[in-house]
Amino acid sequence: MGAYGLPRRLVEAARAMAQRGLARGSSGNVSARIEGGILITASGVPYERLSEDGIVEIDFEGKKRSGEGEPSSEWRMHVEIYRRRRDAAAIVHTHSPYATAAAIALKSLPIVHDEGKILFGGEIPVSEHAPPGTWELARAAADGLGAGSAVLIARHGAVTVGDTPEEALSLAEKVEEMAQLFWLSRFLEEEHVKRR
Repeated sequence: MGAYGLPRRLVEAARAMAQRGLARGSSGNVSARIEGGILITASGVPYERLSEDGIVEIDFEGKKRSGEGEPSSEWRMHVEIYRRRRDAAAIVHTHSPYATAAAIALKSLPIVHDEGKILFGGEIPVSEHAPPGTWELARAAADGLGAGSAVLIARHGAVTVGDTPEEALSLAEKVEEMAQLFWLSRFLEEEHVKRR
């Protein structure tokens, strides 16, 4: 993916992530691969105030090249995924509530919807737990993601990868939808059993 227009597209994806309830305040982050490094949202900037200046360029060692502020504290996770997944051009990391609940309570998120099975297969894995912002979390997330398009980070949130920021965002929305459907179907099944 060429770098032309990418900062603007990352800002738009980050704002849309917040507007759609996938992240609050400055939680979560969005990035894209560029030649020799990545562009990633700055740490601690609420998305409604995010501008193109708040898209930080770093190399694959985390060294800042340009942009205002510091890169997201989860830059290591993005770098680790890009190192392992040459096909990944963009990453969206959300703290969406239903997917995060699944990342807290489950070992994997069962996919109970036919469209979801086409996108994600039979389940979305949950990574091993590791402290936020660490290389341990970065490796755990990349291990959990494997060759897939989505992973839930244990007790933390969700990550999706795509060919563009827009595709990664769309998949993040679908992860949250699949989590909502799972929790709703489980609730309805339990209610049905209670009424027998």
